[in-house]
Amino acid sequence: MSTPRLATLPFELTRDHQVIAAGTVTTTEERRHGVLRLEGELLHVQWRVERQVQQIGPEIRTDVQHDGLREVPVPVRLLGDARVRRRGRLWWKRTELVLTARDLVAFDGLAGPEGFDFTHPAELALPVRTNNLELAREFASEVELAIADLALRAAEAALALSHAAPRALADPESTP
Repeated sequence: MSTPRLATLPFELTRDHQVIAAGTVTTTEERRHGVLRLEGELLHVQWRVERQVQQIGPEIRTDVQHDGLREVPVPVRLLGDARVRRRGRLWWKRTELVLTARDLVAFDGLAGPEGFDFTHPAELALPVRTNNLELAREFASEVELAIADLALRAAEAALALSHAAPRALADPESTP
């Protein structure tokens, strides 16, 4: 019997948009503050969106909006792997946690206007802050172990069924 996997990793995504029209500049910045939480066979993705809208024109105005908490559970059985990767040039590198889906259904609940942008529908890539690098590596390892544990249990169940089938055929009175 394996112990359930437990791990958490905070993340923050920023997206901005700017419009210049009719003497007015409108800048919108959205921040998604969230956490990944692995609990047994489920990976919970929780986040809140904070939106700051600045308008500069005849008046200067800043509005801040806070959306409610969103949570989407992703079954570990739908994940293919988890890894930490570095991207970019020598002078500008970023580190990100990449979760790859085994099935495109895995991240459907995360997509949309209040969710996440995907460069590929099978990869959820989240930036990792420098001070969370070791935590991200540990989190990726825990997800990988959870995926391997599920695969092992499925293989053991299939093996048990394959051994039980010949016995049931040889002794039909032993089956209920």
